[in-house]
Amino acid sequence: MTSRILTLFDEQEKAPEEIIAIGKSRATGKRAGKKTTPDKKETVPEKTIPILDDWKPVKQYYSIGEVAALFQIATSHIRFWTTQFNLKVRTTRKGDRLYTPEQIYELRNIYHLVKEKGFTLNGAKTKLKESKKTINETVSLKQSLLTLRNLLTDIKNRI
Repeated sequence: MTSRILTLFDEQEKAPEEIIAIGKSRATGKRAGKKTTPDKKETVPEKTIPILDDWKPVKQYYSIGEVAALFQIATSHIRFWTTQFNLKVRTTRKGDRLYTPEQIYELRNIYHLVKEKGFTLNGAKTKLKESKKTINETVSLKQSLLTLRNLLTDIKNRI
């Protein structure tokens, strides 16, 4: 005896094996009807952030929003790094934080260690204490090499 199930939205009858169950499967924890295609690769666009690439400071102080826009991160990151790395920033009467270009370069070093290199905050603190000068030179060298590469590709494209 075969049992047939009449579905509400289809005009045809289906066997119980043909109906895809909705919910979590106990064996795998995944949805039962979800099929994955191994040939489809999800491509995430590589995010290249030109951190202070060709940035020239024009003002004496920058607000936290302007600094966050330079690094393309949330202001909460800047605020957190300011407190964690004990950066002495100037504040207005209202309590807004103002950053000097030197402090922005310090934040660039922190960004480089934490976001690009993958250091923990404690690891970044010890690395900054060990070799402040070396990190400045490394990040500056990287930026100048990227600028040079972009210049050379522009020249190559013109030829």
